[in-house]
Amino acid sequence: MSDLDDLVRCCTTLIETQGYRFETGIPGVGALPAWRVAQTNVLLPVLLRLAEEFWRSETKGAGFGLKLEPDTLSVTGYTLTGLYHVPLSIALLALNAVLRTIADAEGRITLEALTTYAQTVTG
Repeated sequence: MSDLDDLVRCCTTLIETQGYRFETGIPGVGALPAWRVAQTNVLLPVLLRLAEEFWRSETKGAGFGLKLEPDTLSVTGYTLTGLYHVPLSIALLALNAVLRTIADAEGRITLEALTTYAQTVTG
């Protein structure tokens, strides 16, 4: 299993270094900080699930071995508690491909665009 602290740190660094900004669409709130987006109970469960689907479609390979636990206090209703069957580097490469697809030319990712992409991918 990949260490979740390492996963969160790497995802935070990926978001920051690639210049992605998660816009809330709420007036006066602005963008969510990368460290917040990458938390296991915020957007990381959804982002990794989308990365997993991307990986499967591109490689016809197996899933990531994501372990998601229902959590009524989390942003998405789930908390990521494990990543078991894929190296962290592969998960990050797939995640970056997904974020590149969703982001506009300036690196902005709206929650609306994320939702639309998720609905397209997961049907």
